[in-house]
Amino acid sequence: MLPFSTLLLTSGLLVQVAATIPTYNVKPTCRAAIELSAVTGRTVEMCEASEAQARNEMVKAWSTFTEAAKDRCLKTSARHAPSYVELLICLESMRDMQKR
Repeated sequence: MLPFSTLLLTSGLLVQVAATIPTYNVKPTCRAAIELSAVTGRTVEMCEASEAQARNEMVKAWSTFTEAAKDRCLKTSARHAPSYVELLICLESMRDMQKR
């Protein structure tokens, strides 16, 4: 996984920049989610497909999220099992709150 933020020295100023889109290994997250789920018929493969779809959506919308939202959501998602679905929900929620 990439670091949450990178410090860059630009024109003598120290600037904090949100990391690029992280690369997660969602297999353990999906396995655990299926084992703990009361929903029958859902498979690890279905979970992984949902995670891949969420990552693809995030890639397309990455530029619409503020650096502050990216930084906050990346730090929040680091506290538990990695999930693109949860990260995307966090980013979209932060963006939607700013529109109000």
